Amino acid sequence: MVPIHRKVVGWMLAATMAFSPAWAYAQPGTEAVSPPPDAELDLSYVTPGAVLAVVAHPRGVLTSPQMEMLPVEVISAAGKQELGLDPLDVEQVMLIVEPPAAGPPGFAAVIRLARPYQLDALKLPPGLALLKSQLEGRPYRQPQDPMTPGFFMPDDQTLLVGTDPLLRAMVANQKAPAEGPLSQLLARTSAASDTTAVAVFEPVRPMLEGMLGQAPVPPPLADVKRLPGLVDAAKLDLSVSGGPGVSLILLARDDAAAQELEQLLNQFLDLGQRMALAKISEEVKGDSAIEQANLQYAQRITRRMVELLRPQRSGRMLRIAPETALGSQMATVGVLVALLLPAVQAAREAARRAQSVNNLKQIAIAMHNYHAMRGSFPASASFDDQGKPLLSWRVHLLPLLEEQALYDEFHLDEPWDSEHNLRLIDRMPEVYHNPSSPAGPGKADYLVPVGKDSIFEGQKGTAFREIPDGISNTLLVLEVNPDAAVEWTRPSELEYSEDNPLAGLGRAHPGGFNAAIADGSVRFIAATVDPQVFLRLLMKADGQPIEPF
Repeated sequence: MVPIHRKVVGWMLAATMAFSPAWAYAQPGTEAVSPPPDAELDLSYVTPGAVLAVVAHPRGVLTSPQMEMLPVEVISAAGKQELGLDPLDVEQVMLIVEPPAAGPPGFAAVIRLARPYQLDALKLPPGLALLKSQLEGRPYRQPQDPMTPGFFMPDDQTLLVGTDPLLRAMVANQKAPAEGPLSQLLARTSAASDTTAVAVFEPVRPMLEGMLGQAPVPPPLADVKRLPGLVDAAKLDLSVSGGPGVSLILLARDDAAAQELEQLLNQFLDLGQRMALAKISEEVKGDSAIEQANLQYAQRITRRMVELLRPQRSGRMLRIAPETALGSQMATVGVLVALLLPAVQAAREAARRAQSVNNLKQIAIAMHNYHAMRGSFPASASFDDQGKPLLSWRVHLLPLLEEQALYDEFHLDEPWDSEHNLRLIDRMPEVYHNPSSPAGPGKADYLVPVGKDSIFEGQKGTAFREIPDGISNTLLVLEVNPDAAVEWTRPSELEYSEDNPLAGLGRAHPGGFNAAIADGSVRFIAATVDPQVFLRLLMKADGQPIEPF
């Protein structure tokens, strides 16, 4: 028996390929054409209480000349093998949803087939609890769970899949069709679109208002709670096989509601534009001509895309429908911007990571120079006669980082938070800042590990000879997570435990963090490093061999 997940994969493959953007598969230079006509839309199965319908035409999409680059043979073979149904035979799919009443919401699909099939020949998901039954004198696979779909074929070319109450209501409605607001709107829907979604809000308006009223909405989007009270219905058309095109029509309650709705949508678009431009400005920085050109391009395209989405109001109707050519451009531009910004961001992150490596190398060299002068690495901090820590090692390393003048301004016999020393925090040298870190001014991103058997255990510095594991196998300075950064003068370091040696580490850069080794080299350590291997690197005399990391 075929596992259920393979059938799901089969349906997903068919749906993905059927409704992928046409510009990804269409041949260059071909003219946009309408999809082949499907069977006439039968509204008799649309119950009066339905509030949402989605109509799609898989066969029309898959057989369109515009989509000849699709792996139709693979889709067809996968459907036959996994489902017992050729996706090329699916002329039309109409999904119907009813709002919840006393029980869960009802959902069902009407699937029109191009040739006859038998229910027993279909490969239904084996994981579903289905009872072999009869409905209207024909085989019915009745679900035993209220949220599990049943399967019924009222004729050899129609397959109904849905929850039991709605499926039975649809069969009854088909015999004596009763018109509802949804079927009235669907009757005026053109069949030219590959996919059409129609929703009516009036029957579910109180429920939507109640749900939005209780939902935690950010203050800038608080006005979204007004939308259910303004809209009666919505219709979305999406075409891919006949050239990319999309349109959204909103039907307001009246002319005044339409005007208010237009203002709200424009308000949301303006907010989205401001947020997008701010993000672009944050990601695309630099003084070079190319970087400035990238910034100008991204800003121009963002503004243009927003303008294409502005609603056009006519009476109580609002329409958002970018022209086909512009819609295609907008989709292509969306791909370009989506590729551009991550590429720029990745390049910037690589540059920041390289700068951070350089910072750690400078610190490690300064540590070695300190050892050459004093016979040991610096202690984690200086201490007074009572053993109270005063100033971090970062302060005492300043003369070896070409910061003698700043070092001379410190009162070395006072703690880091004395009135005088506090004034020097804002003057932290850049060498102590990871360029990728959002830590605030005066916060150091490079800390030494303090714990059992570390180089910085205790109040005295450690000499090379006191590192029996070898200086190439022992960690010296670590690049910590932004939330673990501390004021650079504060005698506070990264304390680790044997149970959690990676606490405060792993997010300095995507995928991991940099670390300076006691021999002066700098390595990138993956966030997925084995904690026990990392623990041995922290300890200077554990006597355990180190595997490559």
